[in-house]
Amino acid sequence: MTENIKTTETLIESDKEDNGKRLQNEKATADCAEAEHSENAAAELGKFKSADALLKAYLNLEAEFTRRSKRLKELEQANKAHKMPTDGAPSPISEEDRGEFVKAALSDESVKRAVVEEYLKAVAQNKGIPLIVGGVSAPTPKAAPKSVSEAGRLAERFLKN
Repeated sequence: MTENIKTTETLIESDKEDNGKRLQNEKATADCAEAEHSENAAAELGKFKSADALLKAYLNLEAEFTRRSKRLKELEQANKAHKMPTDGAPSPISEEDRGEFVKAALSDESVKRAVVEEYLKAVAQNKGIPLIVGGVSAPTPKAAPKSVSEAGRLAERFLKN
């Protein structure tokens, strides 16, 4: 039994030695990996000289983003207050607003002139109404009077009709 205890103690001590050597090897490997990581990290930082400079730049950027987000929210609320749609489509205006727009337009001569010109262009595009739609007109012979008495009869018929 004492032999078993001695053998067990020997095995335990040999395991301790192996564990110690293994820990030293792992520590050395970890140190090498950390050194490689720090070299890679320095290369990955780009224009930043250190991780502290990168952190400072990130914090400044985050603060600026927060300020811009707040400003955007304020502008969106102002748009809602002025009945301005966010999708870019014009919203229908109330009768009160329409009256204000008309007063403002009538007070400015250049606006009045532009409105009248636009209206006249729209009217001019629809110039004529076609009298005959489709079909072909039948040609008739010319009825030119051959004498003065015949011209008188044609004039009399024209005036009666």
